[in-house]
Amino acid sequence: MAEWGEPEANNGTGTPEGRMSQSTIVRSSFGTFLARVATSVSVFLAVFYLATTGASVLGVYSLFIAVVEVVGLVTDAGLSAAAKKRISEGVERDEFFTAALLTRLGIFVAVAAVLVGFRGEITAYIGHEFAVPFLLLCSLTYLVQSTLYESLSGEKRVARAGLLGFVSNGGRLVAWIPLLALDYGVFGILVGVWLGQVLAVVVGVAMLSLQLRRPARRHFESLFRFAKYSWMGALQETSWIWTDTLILGVFVAPALVGVYELSWQITGVLFFVASAISSALFPNISELAARNDYDRVTDLLERSLVYVGIMSIPGFVGGIIFAEPILAMFGDEYRVGATAVVVLLLARAFHSYEVVFGEALNALDRPDLMFRTNLVFLVLLISLNVVGITLFGWVGAAFATTAAMVVRTALSFYFIRSILPFTVPTREIGFEILAALFMGACLWVLTPDATLGIPTTLLLVGTGAAIYALTVLALIERVRVEASGLVSNVRTLL
Repeated sequence: MAEWGEPEANNGTGTPEGRMSQSTIVRSSFGTFLARVATSVSVFLAVFYLATTGASVLGVYSLFIAVVEVVGLVTDAGLSAAAKKRISEGVERDEFFTAALLTRLGIFVAVAAVLVGFRGEITAYIGHEFAVPFLLLCSLTYLVQSTLYESLSGEKRVARAGLLGFVSNGGRLVAWIPLLALDYGVFGILVGVWLGQVLAVVVGVAMLSLQLRRPARRHFESLFRFAKYSWMGALQETSWIWTDTLILGVFVAPALVGVYELSWQITGVLFFVASAISSALFPNISELAARNDYDRVTDLLERSLVYVGIMSIPGFVGGIIFAEPILAMFGDEYRVGATAVVVLLLARAFHSYEVVFGEALNALDRPDLMFRTNLVFLVLLISLNVVGITLFGWVGAAFATTAAMVVRTALSFYFIRSILPFTVPTREIGFEILAALFMGACLWVLTPDATLGIPTTLLLVGTGAAIYALTVLALIERVRVEASGLVSNVRTLL
């Protein structure tokens, strides 16, 4: 497996151990990348399938999933991130896993009582009579699934952890096909969500090497010491994905919620490279930091920044041209979401870098700094969404979310630079922007008009991707070297 370019002089990575660490990051990132590709494809197909049934159905589904995520956030309370951190340190892993799971189950009992107490309001908000029973079922299985995911990540099995999302989303899609064909409607959709989660839990348990083992009081205390800061990170992640949808559910009809959710899901396809790299980065930086090997931590962070925007940057440029034709593939009622797609693509581009800074801060055991960043972000996200939607309608949610993410990226960058001096690879990032602009210019010439059919849209998107990839390979040497290594590795496996 090739390293990420040649080691810099005197950076501590010239040893065989240093080369091994870099190769491990690349291998883990590539495996996680493939898992995220599979997950993104399954999510895309699932959303596409629901979108063809109508924006209102997609809106009800989106609100239900948003509430499941909120319940998952409350039961998590930062414990899953704390468990991942402690498990990644390699000491008493079974006890930390068990302590996290038991604590989360205990919190769930209290949350379930609240859900039952407010079942009338929740049913009216989501818009389906069986919302609360399925909310209880799906929230419980989601709790177990997310705990398994973080535990697998802590074991440095991030590619396998990534498969859980694919199994869950793929399972629900497979279940939806017969259920909707038999005219079970939204009830069938909720059943499919739960069945997909159950399948993911079964697979996660089969892959996990950790066992249930009685924890001591110190294990709970250690988790809580980390979780008291990291819960804000979990809150940030959920709020980043679902705050706009939750607030839209109060102000607009389900159909517009469906349009917005489709716009958001489309932009997510361009984020899984950054997500894969950040997931693989956390356990490796955590282990290196525990050994005080900060030279290699710095090197890994700098190398990661070369790749995290490699899809989101051209995605933003391409979205300006193809947002409306891509939405039209799902139905003419979705065309109004073109502006939201472009704005949200910009948010994804910033988030691609922010997620690396955030994972690095957590891996360096500085959840206090992430707490401050996440608190500012959360206040901005909620306040800007309320103001934006009130003044500018549903599209205001996209502008509010993007503005909050820009501030969050700046804060996380400031904090990571304050504790870990590193150099931003501005030359490579500049080349990626240049390649994206060149791709956009070519597509602008090739695009005859704004009303493109599905075959023409797909052909032009593929052409743009090829132009961008070839330009990046020509301009950036370290990407060329790494791509060559990945190709060689795949050939060896075949």
